[in-house]
Amino acid sequence: MEESAHGHAHRPHGTGFHWLDISLALSAFFVSLVSIGLAIHNGRTMEKLVAANSYPNIDVEPGNRFDFGDGLGLRPAVYVSLANTGIGPARLRSVQLSWQGKPAADLAALVALCCTAQDAPSLPKLDFWRSGDLRGYMLAAGQSVNLYAWPEALGDPRWARLNALRAQVGLEVCYCSVFDECYVRDSGRREPTRVGACPAPAVPYTGE
Repeated sequence: MEESAHGHAHRPHGTGFHWLDISLALSAFFVSLVSIGLAIHNGRTMEKLVAANSYPNIDVEPGNRFDFGDGLGLRPAVYVSLANTGIGPARLRSVQLSWQGKPAADLAALVALCCTAQDAPSLPKLDFWRSGDLRGYMLAAGQSVNLYAWPEALGDPRWARLNALRAQVGLEVCYCSVFDECYVRDSGRREPTRVGACPAPAVPYTGE
């Protein structure tokens, strides 16, 4: 009679010392954990590097010389522009113009707040250049966009007052990077503030 062959499982080779086998196994497990931790850390570091290389930074730039593109070159005007001085594009989510904490939907509303005396005689309607609604506008790195520009209005005391006070006009801009990392830039602060999402201002700047 033929005897049936039975397979025999091979036991893993050990050192012959139980304590040493356990130590080697624990060491291998520890090395694996360290390797996983390093891989996760390197991945997060790379994410931060990519985000840093796409960081936008919006600066508020008021001025009093503007080229209206009419062939006359730079001429006296009151204007405000937003410049992206970062290294990545910025998606503008909201813009709020204000005077002493009071919001203004456009330049005309701002002038009414800052520069129009209650007992002033009837003055002509403001004639100025405006950008329109900038919500959703993508501003590339190294580029700028103008909000408004009011050419010098001789004989209009409102223009002279706004020109003198242009650096005191409040402007708050919320913008996001291509990775949806959002920031609020307040013209009264030197650096932007990181936020989870852009809040909707009570009176957004429409530029109409």
